[in-house]
Formats: sequence, structure tokens, C-alpha cells
Amino acid sequence: MKKAIVLCLSAVLTLGGTSSASAHAGFDTRGVTPVKGKSSVLLLRIGHGCTAPDGVTKVATHAVSAVIPAALLAAPASAAMQIPGWDAKVVASAEKDTAGSPVSNTITWTAKSPTFDVNPVGFAEFGIRGAWATAGTHFVDTIQVCRLATTTKVAGKVKIVTDPKTKAKLKTWVAPSTKTTYQELKISWSEHVSSASTYNSDKTVETGPAPSVTIASA
Repeated sequence: MKKAIVLCLSAVLTLGGTSSASAHAGFDTRGVTPVKGKSSVLLLRIGHGCTAPDGVTKVATHAVSAVIPAALLAAPASAAMQIPGWDAKVVASAEKDTAGSPVSNTITWTAKSPTFDVNPVGFAEFGIRGAWATAGTHFVDTIQVCRLATTTKVAGKVKIVTDPKTKAKLKTWVAPSTKTTYQELKISWSEHVSSASTYNSDKTVETGPAPSVTIASA
């Protein structure tokens, strides 16, 4: 059954001089007020994992992408926190402004293996550092990717192979093994108006409120 989770407006998280974080996706400044033109760190906090289509199973987070508007940070090439066990990559948007500069840059953190996935009942923080470009409130659309693993046993079997030299048909034994496949689930923290979370028809994509941050005037 489709669930709608109503969040209080504070969960959208607009930060001024205080430091706080949403239970779902939001920013923490560790008490430092972000100021236009000054460098500081924003910690993008992901508060939980995804929920499988069964509505019960909690799934670990494997990747997080954050779209950084140029109005917040113009060139975040070296802005992404480097996290042990994760790769960080910055990609400029194809869309350009009138001056030919990207209108945004997307930072994506990806776990190098399932070992480093974020436990679904825990939270993780992904740091973004820079000298903030424009005062005001900025939304940072965020995609949280989880992978639901399914492991199946593959029985051993006799396989017929061809000898590359003699072309003779030979029997060989293929030992039993296990095969892991993944179903990708997403939470799109991209809603700028509503504070409610909704699901698509097959419950593989949830949409919720985007994290936001307020940059103070210099």
C-alpha cells in the first residue's frame, strides 16, 4: 500500500546561523554560518536508507549525487569530501548560462564495494567545501541510490568445451557458485514545495523534500 510520509516544514532544512539537520536529507554546518564569498563546509546528511517495494525491508545506500547550483558554488571541482571506501566525482551540467558556464555541477559519491554501503538504519555525511557564490536560500537536489541484493545458488554442472588446438569436444566440471544481482532503488530528494514523500507505481523511486541551505550576506 502506498505510503505518504508527512514531514514538518523544518525538515526541508533552511539554515541560517544555526546548525541542524533533517532526519532524511539535509545540511549541517556544525554551528558555522555560511557566508557569501567565504569558504566553509556544508555536510550533506543522509538520514536513512531506502525501503524495498515490500514496504518493510531496509536497503543500504550505495551512492549519493548532489546537484550544486552555480548560484551556490560556481566551480566545485575540488569541493567534494573524499571518504574512505568511496569514490567522488564532479560533472558539470550540459546546460550553460549566457556566459557559457555550467548552471550546475553534480557531485556523486559511490561506494567502491557493498562493504562500504551505508547501513540503512544509520546516517552518513558527505562534505561540500567552497566559497559560496550568492546570498539567499539554495536548494540542492539530491539522489540517494540503494541496491537491493539477491543471492542465488548456481548448481555445479558438466560443460562441453572445445579444445582450441585439437578441436576435440571435452567435458569439464563447473563448480557450484553463488550469483548476486542488484535491484536499484532511489530516493529523489528534489521536491521544492511539498514536504510529503511519494512513491512511483512500482515503489522503486521515492520523491521527498530537497535539502536547502541559506547563505548569509557578506
